[in-house]
Amino acid sequence: MQLDQQTLDTLAWLSRLDIPENETEALSESIAEMLTFFQQLSALDTEGVEPTAHIAPLENVLREDIPAAERLDRETLLSGTESEDGLITLPRVIG
Repeated sequence: MQLDQQTLDTLAWLSRLDIPENETEALSESIAEMLTFFQQLSALDTEGVEPTAHIAPLENVLREDIPAAERLDRETLLSGTESEDGLITLPRVIG
């Protein structure tokens, strides 16, 4: 299956790609090979095959949400910072 220039130009436009003239023939052949492969895949019998997003079973591993045994007071937390009126002050980054 060979793609014509108009189809390739449309695909490039939809993909927001600027394809150089010297690469159009090679790209056209690559896309044609992919389409041929997709046609082969669509011919497979998938009756009874469950749809899946991933081939390996995935499971979120989350730790138990346990509050900290002891809490630090505000003065300890702010001791390594420059603060004013209980708020951390930072150097100005925008003039």
